[in-house]
Order: sequence, then C-alpha cells, then structure tokens
Amino acid sequence: MVFVPSVVEFGETSSSDLGIGQRILIRQRKMETIREFYEKGLWQDIGRFVNPRREDIRIEDSHNDKGQRFGRGVYDGTPLGALNTWADGMQGFLVSQSINWFKSEMSNPTLNNIDVVREWLQEYDRKMYSAFRRSNFYATLPSWLRDAGSIGTATLFTEEDIGRGRAIHTSIHPREVFVAENEFGEVDTVHRKFFLTARAALQKFDDKVSALIKKNAKDEPDKPHEFIHAVFPNTDRVFGKLTPNNKEFRSIHLETQSNDENGVGIIVRDSGFDINPYAVWRFRKSSDEIYGRSPAADALTEVFSLNQIGKTMIEAAQMEVNPPRNVPEEMRGRVRMTPKGNNYFSDPNKVISTIGTGIKYPIGIDQQERLQQSMEDKYRVEFFKAFIGRQGEATAAEILEIKSEQAGLMTAQVDSLYIEGLRKVFDITSDMEDRRGAFTEEAGMPPVPQEIIESGGTINFVLTGPLAQAQRRLFVLRPITTTIDTLGPVAAILGREILDVINVDETSEIIAEAGSFPQKAINSRDRRREIREQRAAEQAQREAAAMALEVAKVAPGLGKKIEPDSALAQLAEV
Repeated sequence: MVFVPSVVEFGETSSSDLGIGQRILIRQRKMETIREFYEKGLWQDIGRFVNPRREDIRIEDSHNDKGQRFGRGVYDGTPLGALNTWADGMQGFLVSQSINWFKSEMSNPTLNNIDVVREWLQEYDRKMYSAFRRSNFYATLPSWLRDAGSIGTATLFTEEDIGRGRAIHTSIHPREVFVAENEFGEVDTVHRKFFLTARAALQKFDDKVSALIKKNAKDEPDKPHEFIHAVFPNTDRVFGKLTPNNKEFRSIHLETQSNDENGVGIIVRDSGFDINPYAVWRFRKSSDEIYGRSPAADALTEVFSLNQIGKTMIEAAQMEVNPPRNVPEEMRGRVRMTPKGNNYFSDPNKVISTIGTGIKYPIGIDQQERLQQSMEDKYRVEFFKAFIGRQGEATAAEILEIKSEQAGLMTAQVDSLYIEGLRKVFDITSDMEDRRGAFTEEAGMPPVPQEIIESGGTINFVLTGPLAQAQRRLFVLRPITTTIDTLGPVAAILGREILDVINVDETSEIIAEAGSFPQKAINSRDRRREIREQRAAEQAQREAAAMALEVAKVAPGLGKKIEPDSALAQLAEV
C-alpha cells in the first residue's frame, strides 16, 4: 500500500486543499482498495494455475526476490498450453511482423472511393509499417496478449525514443496498473506504481528526486524506490498555452516516500500527452466492473478440476508402478525391489506380496480428456490448429471454409482487441510519427490530397491479417459468391439480363478490398473506363472486318473493278 500521512487521511482534509501529489496518493489508495478483491482472489488463482509468470500478482509481491520458480503445485499443463496457443495464434494470424496486418482508410467513407486518396493512404501505411518494425512492438506483443488472455486486463505503455526516432513499447505487469473509467466506460485514468533503483531514478529524473535518492545513488545505487506514474484527463487546461503539462492528458511522476520536509509525494516530473500513452485492453468486461475478465476466468472450474485430477492421476500411476507391499517381519530392511533383486525365503507362506489398489485408471483419463477439451474450447484452440493433422483429409478450399466458420466464433475477441487495444497503440504511434515529420513531403510522402484537406476526417485502420480475412470470407465474400452461384443457373433460363442487377465495378472492388489486394495494383475507375472504351473500339473493328469478309464470300464480284460499257457502269452514269 502507498503510505499516506495522517494529515491527509480520508475525511480529514478536503482534496481541494491538497497539492496534486497528495491528491494522487489519496486516489491511489482508493484504487488499490477497489482492485484488492481482484488480485487476492481471481487473479491469484489464474496466476497460479494458468499463467505462472504472473503468479506474483499481489501488490506486496513487488518486494519478492526476482528469479523465483513459479508453477509449484501445478499438475496439468493444459491451461497454460491453451493460453500459449491462443496468444501465439492471435499474433501469428492477426498481428504478425511477417504479414500486412492492417490497412488505413478515412473516417469519411466517400473519400475511400477516390483513387488519389487510396494511393496516399497506402503510402501512409508504408510509413506506419516502418514505424512498427523500428520499434519493439512485435517483441512485446506476446506478453501483452498473455496478460489479456489470463488476467483479463493488459496494459501496453508507449514512449518515444527521440534519439533513435522510434517508439518503445512496454507490457506493464498487471500488478503495477490501476485504472479508472470515464462516464462512457472508457479507461481515461491510469496509475502505475513501480520501483526504480536509486541510480536509475537519478538518471531518469535528474535532480528532481529527493535528497534520499541522491544519497542512495552514491552509497546504495541498487536500492529500489517507489514511484507512481499518474496519467489522467487534464481539467485545468488553458487554451493557447503551450507548455508540456497543458495537454489533454496530465502526466505526473511522483516519488512516494522521501526524507524531505514533506516526507511524501514529491513530483519529479510534470508533463502531458495529447493521447494517453497507456493502451489498456480488457478482454471482456461487465458494465459494473472496471477490470476485465478472460477465458481463464470463465474456465476456472476446468482449471481446478484438471489440476486435481492431474495430481490424482500422478499418484494413481505411481501406485500402479510401485504398489504397496506386504513384507514378512523377518525380512524388514532386507527387501530388494531393484531389477534382478533376489529375496530369499524358506517359508512359502511368508513371501512378499503386493496389495491390489483397484484403481480404474482409464476412467480418470476419460474425465481428464473431456476437461482438457473444454479448456481448449474456451481459448478457441481448434481454430489455430485447423491446418494441423488435416493434410490429405481435406482440400485447401475445404480447410479455408472450416477456418472461416471457426473465425466467426472469434469475432468478439478480435473486436475487443481492435477497439481497446490495437487502435489505441496505432493512434499513439501515428501521433509520434506525425510529430517527427514522417508524413511530410520531405520525408517521401506524396502531397496530402485536396479532397482530404477539404473534407477533413480522421484516419482509421482495418485489420487485414489471415484471421481478419477469414472473417471477411465468411461475412463479406460468402454472400457475394452465394448470390452469383444462385443467379448463374437462373440467367441461363431467363436470360442474361437478370445479371444486370449486379454492379460489376462495386462488386469487384469489394472482393479486392476483402482480400487486401494492393491499391497500387487496382486500376482507377477512369483507367477502367479507358480500357473498356478501347476494348469496345477494337471489338467494333473486328466485327466490321468480319462482316466485310462475309460479304466478299457471298458476292465475290463486288470486289472487282467496274468494267467500261457494262450494265453496272451504265447504271452508275444515270
């Protein structure tokens, strides 16, 4: 818990009479009280049995020695295996460095039909892909995904490395994060309570730190000190004032304890952000809760049952391999149960015998397999394993159809990741790139189209990875192919006019966009019109030549020169 001096205990002092540092400490204490029920119950169970890397989830665990072995008491690895498959699958099929996983578009849908706007957005995407590759985003993503899939609330902090011109992403341990919502249920306030060594604190905050840290930086440089980073909406903004802390979000780094005059709550950095640098993704959230819940929270029955059965099965297997024995008293200490061990006896009624356990081992295995399947269903493991073991049993088209069907079940998960997670990270990274001038003509970008300048709007992005494409095959392409397959036979009977209902250009553009076809490889509508006009003119020439050839065959004499004094010549003179 954060230390708050008695002078600012609840009910004794009005918050308006306190400094910003003390107000942050009071709010921190309240936020810790709210989160306590999550961490000491649900999160602790999940950290112990599903994601052992987060077993140290409680606030007091921050003082534990690092490098401890977690996972003691876990007897079944199915929950962790399901979590790892889900996290790796979400990254590999949705947000992988090896694929083009997003495509930008304007919030004004009419602009997205203009070719010059599309081409500009494609260059914008090229800059954004470069920004993500320069950063450590793809290396940090696995930890972020595992936090969301286990604890249910995952936090990614993004800061700018100005010297190297890149973004640095950090997956924050859930133990350090405390959040609050605005009136719309969106996270707008984040407190992060963390520790820095005296040496690191002095490097990060210079002489703003307390005298205690300065002293320890010399005498005990590795001694940890507690800090709070509070980011919250700035309600004291002054219009037109250009200062670091006069932005939409206030950012305050606070040293919680010191030996200075105040003794607590020393502000070591006061700044701000245009966009909240913390992307807090809550996997699934109830309207009356602040923190998220995960598939692991839904599967606690399977988790506990699997662990108990796993422990029992290990004991049962050991009993089968090394059962209890009846040993004559006179052979005490002389029993040899090793390979080729000889036990000599003279009385045939006094021999070593095993005690039958009566264990029904297959029954336990069946129950364990049923629970393991239920656990994997919670994480949609079957989707990510759809290609495994099916070679030779199904064609590629059939496998894609299977994956499309299963992808429909993952729509809610993908939408949650997009809305609360990736979209925030995208906006933060785009803002950093914009401030460093990455989208200017000097940096190689084409001029901003006049249509965008006049119409305004913001840039959004859509996911285009294999998982997103599988969902589009189900929800976008299948209705088109089904309709065309239905109209084809009908047109053969009623006439091709029935196909006039389909707008060829619109349909082809929808299909190309659903498959994430490169914009540069798509002909503009003007170019398509030129191609069609040229094709029509060439077709007319071919038809005229063919008609002339047919006429020549029917009346070969028509191609000869008119002879003088012939009837045709006399007719021509009339």
